[in-house]
This record gives sequence, C-alpha cells and structure tokens, in this order.
Amino acid sequence: MESRRINFRSQTALEGGARLSALALLLLLGGCELVSLGQREVEQPAAVPTITNETLLAYLDTMNGLASADPARQADVFYEVEREYTRAPTTTSTLRYAAALVTPGHPASKPADGKKLLETLMATPERMTPAERSLAAVLILETNARLKLEAENRRLLATLDDRGRSQANSDRRVQAQLEENARLRRALAETQQKLDAIKEIEKDLSERSSTPPGNRDTANSETQSSSTSR
Repeated sequence: MESRRINFRSQTALEGGARLSALALLLLLGGCELVSLGQREVEQPAAVPTITNETLLAYLDTMNGLASADPARQADVFYEVEREYTRAPTTTSTLRYAAALVTPGHPASKPADGKKLLETLMATPERMTPAERSLAAVLILETNARLKLEAENRRLLATLDDRGRSQANSDRRVQAQLEENARLRRALAETQQKLDAIKEIEKDLSERSSTPPGNRDTANSETQSSSTSR
C-alpha cells in the first residue's frame, strides 16, 4: 500500500512538473508580449537584453526534447545543451542548461544542481529579460516542490525498510521463541518420565518394606511347599 502511495506521488510530481513547465512557457510567451508592447510605447534602453524568437525556440525545443519518450533524443538534446553551456556559459545557455537539469523524466536530470544555476541567474536579474526571469522563477518553484516530494519519498521508503527489518526481527524472535518452547516441552516430558520411574521404584520399595519379616518367610515357605507337592 505504501509503495502504491509512493508511486502515485512520483507520478503526481511528474504531472505537476509538466503543468508547471507549461505554465512557465505561458509566462515566457507572456513576457515576450509584454516586452513587445513596451517597445511600442517606450523605447527600451540598450543595456536591457531582449529575447528573440530563436532563443524562445531553444527553450521550447529543450523542454520538448527532454520530455520525449525516446531515450536517444533525450541524450542528444542534453548533450547539445551541455556542450553549449560548457563552451560559452552565457545567460541564455546557462538558463537553458539549468532548465534541462531540472526537467524530470530523463537520466541526466539533476534538480539540485539546476536549482543552484537558476538561483545564480536570479541573483543578477538585470541580465535577463522579463520572460527569462519569469521562466527561471517558475522553474525554481517547480524544482523546490520536486525536491520536497523526493525527500518525502525517501523518508517513506526508509520507513518501509525500517518496518520491514523490524518485522523480520520480530518474526525471527517469534520463531526462536517457538523453538525454545518446543525444547522446553521435550525436556519437561523427559523429566516427567524420569519422575514416574522414580515413583514406581519408590512404590515397590514401600510395598516391600511394609510386609513383616515373618510373613515374608511364611510366604516363601508356602511358596516352596506348594512347589514340592507339585
């Protein structure tokens, strides 16, 4: 029953991750629209970065590729993202790599490491566009929830293991007690047999000692006479 609950929570975590990723994408798209509207009304300073369609597609392709059911595609996508980040750790490549790390469902997922990168990026928000900041914030919230759930799953598994060991120890104690009870029963039966034998000996000796000596001689003589007459 506990194992089903753990599997259900893990499945819920993945579903929640998918929903939050979708929400992140919506925020990302919304951020792009806000930047676009702001550019119509107020000219953006040159120092403020802007997000391009190419960058947006990179985020979307990364998430979509890592969500694929094809392990080969997952590996290819992650290798490309990791190589780009290693070669040039820009804000965009770092955010893309962090998103890859916190995305569940692929072998290279490392949510704790991805969270650290996201928090590093959020420490200098001026280097990101509003859409990128929204994406990073949502990914951090999602990762925190995932890490909390994984910690809870580990706790439940540890509890199950402890209960299993406790039950095994209890079973061994019960078995040992049963064997000890059986041994005591056998010893008691042997002792009872010895007591019964001793009682028979004592009874025989008591009967012999209760017969007077003369009677024993008479009885012996009569027995001998009877034997001679025959």
